[in-house]
Amino acid sequence: MKYSFLIIVAVIAFSSCNQQAPAPSHEAMKARMDSLRNDLLQTDLAFSQLSEQKGRNAAFIAFAAEHATMLRPYSMPVTGKDSIISRFSAHPDSMYVLTWVPIKADVARSGELGFTYGTYLLTIKNVGKEEGTYCTIWKKDKNHSWKFVLDTGNEGLNLNDESADKEIKAEVKKEEKKEAKKK
Repeated sequence: MKYSFLIIVAVIAFSSCNQQAPAPSHEAMKARMDSLRNDLLQTDLAFSQLSEQKGRNAAFIAFAAEHATMLRPYSMPVTGKDSIISRFSAHPDSMYVLTWVPIKADVARSGELGFTYGTYLLTIKNVGKEEGTYCTIWKKDKNHSWKFVLDTGNEGLNLNDESADKEIKAEVKKEEKKEAKKK
């Protein structure tokens, strides 16, 4: 009888160790995802501010993951932080300033992977300005800091292109409808 009681207590104790925590509420999950998106947007803005203050090269080196890849026009992908450093050491950035503004960020539910996209402005001293769009894919490193794993951009931006505005507005409405359905 004593042994039966001990076995029952042991079974109950061990089975309680395997129970999962209750799933977070919809509101808690939404708040978490909003916080993660905001954190990623703030990281992308800090990346741009560092580029403006210390130069593109310093900013890209500081925010690159160890195995980051950069896609640039007319060249093969530049992969790995060491390759990025090598490329930038051959291309000084003292004659221009690169800044950008993220339009959107999104993050996987895991909170470990995300993306941003937006517009950039390249101001070349004594020459002029160039505008374009960019997309950056981010991953959290072992210190839980966002680092980019892929970065690319497209030259040219026609701010008077109404079709682009319509596409963006349609995407925003689509996202708003999705969010409304979740509530």
